[in-house]
This record gives sequence, structure tokens and C-alpha cells, in this order.
Amino acid sequence: MSEYKNEVVENTIENLHETVHTIILSTITKTGEVDTSYSPYFFDGNDYYILISNLAPHGQNIKANSNISFLIIDDECNTKNIYARRRLSFHATTTIVARQSELFNTIIERLAKRVSKMVYMLAEMKDFNLYKISPTVVRLVLGFGKTYIVDHSNNLVTPIDEDYIANQKSEQMNKQ
Repeated sequence: MSEYKNEVVENTIENLHETVHTIILSTITKTGEVDTSYSPYFFDGNDYYILISNLAPHGQNIKANSNISFLIIDDECNTKNIYARRRLSFHATTTIVARQSELFNTIIERLAKRVSKMVYMLAEMKDFNLYKISPTVVRLVLGFGKTYIVDHSNNLVTPIDEDYIANQKSEQMNKQ
């Protein structure tokens, strides 16, 4: 059963966005292998943006397959239990933001303020693309037994608990 977002979930997501400046990317190679890398990011409240090179494996992979997953996770130094780090994990799709667009300039400005003025230099390089990452599934883990599916578009948070698992099993059985 879904419920409206609660304050703990919202505060945790906001805190992760403030304290973690890079995402861990998982992309798929042309041969179907998973490739993991990272990139600084900017979050606009709905979508994430990364500036990456076509020369990098993850840049080549995203151009060939727009489906990715990525992770935002607490630094190990900031956690009491290494097995229960707070984290957001995502399934998402990517699109290139046109260089000539107002959105490109706005995001480059905001990304540079967030992570480094080096963004301006990278944005000038022709092999770098700005990607918009649109999450399709978002999972938030706050610790053991504290996992939620977050639906930003409908402003809902669904706890993954015994009821959720039972409902998922029931739906699977009904499909068979």
C-alpha cells in the first residue's frame, strides 16, 4: 500500500543530494556486459544531469543503450554500520541535452556551481555530452528493514515490508 512521502524519506533524499556529489553509473556494453563508473551530477528536482565524454566507456555505452542504473550512497566514513549505508538506487533512461538549448546552458551553470568550474572547460569540448537522466524506478534504503520505493511523479512512498512482498507474490501468482 502506498502512502504520501514522509518527512524522514524527504530529508534523507535531500541530505544525500547535498552530501554526495557523484553517482555510480552502471551501463551496458555493446557485448551485454555491465560496466561501472562514476560521474559528478546535478539534480533539478526531477531529473539528474551528467557531463561525460564520448571517449569514456560509459559515454559510448550510454550512446548505444539509453537504459542505465545508478547509485547515490553515503560515504563509508559517515555510516555507523557498513552494511546499512543510506542509498538511493535507480533504473533510468538517458537523453542527450542539445548544446544549443537554453537547458544545456542552465544545467552547465548549475553543475559548475555544484561541483567545479572545470565543468565550463569540459562543456566546451566537442567529445563531451550533457545527459539528462530520467529515473523510472527509485529505491531508498535507510538501513536494515527500512527500504522504500519512491515515486516522485505521484508524490508517493511505498515501504517494502511484509505486506508489499505478499502483494507482489500475489500479483505474480495471478499473472500465471
